[in-house]
Amino acid sequence: MKRHSLLYFLLLVCILVPSAQAQKLNVLYTNDLHSHLEPLIVPWVSTTRKVGGFANIATLVKQEKKANPNTVYFDAGDFFAGPYLSLLTKGEAIIDAANYLGLDAACVGNHEYDYGWENAYKQFERAKFPLLNGNIFVKGTDKLHWPKPYIIKKVNGIRLGIIGLHEKFAFEDTVAPVMIKGVEVRDEKVYLRKYIKELQPKTDLIILLIHIGIPGTQSTTGEADVIRNHKHDIDLAKAVPGVDLMITGHPHSGTPTPIVANGTIIVSTDAYTIELGKLEITYDKKLDKIVDYKNHYNYLFDDEVEDDPTMVAVINKWKNKLKAITDEKVTTVTAPMTRSYGQSSAMGNMVADSMLAAYPEYDLAITNSGGLREDIDPGVVTVGKLISVFPFPNTIVQLEIKGRYLREAFEHGAGLTNGVLQVSKGVEMMYVQNRPVGKRLSKLNIKGIPLDDNKTYKVLTSNYLADGGDSFFAFGKADSYKATGIDILDAMVKYLKQFKAYEPVLEGRVVGVLEVKENEKRMNGLLF
Repeated sequence: MKRHSLLYFLLLVCILVPSAQAQKLNVLYTNDLHSHLEPLIVPWVSTTRKVGGFANIATLVKQEKKANPNTVYFDAGDFFAGPYLSLLTKGEAIIDAANYLGLDAACVGNHEYDYGWENAYKQFERAKFPLLNGNIFVKGTDKLHWPKPYIIKKVNGIRLGIIGLHEKFAFEDTVAPVMIKGVEVRDEKVYLRKYIKELQPKTDLIILLIHIGIPGTQSTTGEADVIRNHKHDIDLAKAVPGVDLMITGHPHSGTPTPIVANGTIIVSTDAYTIELGKLEITYDKKLDKIVDYKNHYNYLFDDEVEDDPTMVAVINKWKNKLKAITDEKVTTVTAPMTRSYGQSSAMGNMVADSMLAAYPEYDLAITNSGGLREDIDPGVVTVGKLISVFPFPNTIVQLEIKGRYLREAFEHGAGLTNGVLQVSKGVEMMYVQNRPVGKRLSKLNIKGIPLDDNKTYKVLTSNYLADGGDSFFAFGKADSYKATGIDILDAMVKYLKQFKAYEPVLEGRVVGVLEVKENEKRMNGLLF
């Protein structure tokens, strides 16, 4: 009897001891909030129910932390660039609101530099939560622009080493050079290894908050697109072992199922406050690793969450300050003005046409698809709404450029890594989506005439694109470059004010088609 009791006791110990080593951690995460302080309609989520908003996130974070004290909330950057409060306050209103989200740490995103590197530092100083970056330096020095590469935080007995970085490619690919002339980004892999080495003796888990990658596809075809959008994340995890959890931003591509690469768990949301991700982690101290995790990933519907009253008061304070500017009526629109990444759109057509209207003697105007951030519903259009559509301080640049380099730019757009170029009236472009990148253009006419590689064209574009933004480096080969100093936003306002009621132009200026191969034609009875 005693022997049986002893065996039972030993068996019980064997069962209980491993579980005693298991510690729980609840990680909330977001990325690419992009100044969406208030809920919004996201058509591919719902055409009738709004999602997101800072007041909803603040409520949920408070609820989670109250229910589970072992909860932390991290963000992977890009607070700025979105609805008008960001541009008109150079990010100050957004940082003010973010102070009430309940963040435990966040990394810096590229759009934090949209209003200049000096302004970025000034706004970072206003943050009451740990804002991290360990590889953006003051140009020509070894001084970090924002001198806080990581923090150590203990939660439920687990020592977390939290690092903030920005991928060099993603930063240089997306920020206007004039805005970052005083800083430089250095290889994220080098600094990740450095900080891991410093943190490993003092921590149990390494968590990386990083802004990394390429713009995500705008209409997903499933898991293949998610992996494509997060390829840079995966490559980094394979190149630098030692990261337990990577929370990423930039592609605007969520991971309902976390990606695991080289032992690193990778998670992200779709951006714009659409979701608040939650990863429940089980850490085994004896094994010194994460032994289990469960991801919760749902749309944050506004009608299901009570607004946090403190956050609402902060948002209303800033809206009231700017009301005189933002409420100015520009025109009315008779139909929705939507955006597109793979073809021309009513919104893109309007922006390009407004630039051409400012300088009608030019051959064409071009803007980038990624610069258009919101749709416009039928009805009254205000200055505030137009700022939310185009929230960047970009100006019109006049270029004289050879046709062959213009062709290069359109070919890059047809590759869809950064989206097609949106164009003004008189431009007709067709590309074949299933041809190799760099060989997709099948038609490019300017005012009804095929593009001449040897002819010099007079082109209007943004200073962002003219300086090689979104990897449109071909514009850097222009014969001449003249900065007008005219804001694209001002051109849009002036153009639309001509119309009592503006009818969006829906003509297909840029079209993507699929090539049907000879054997497919025969199979479908198209060839005899």
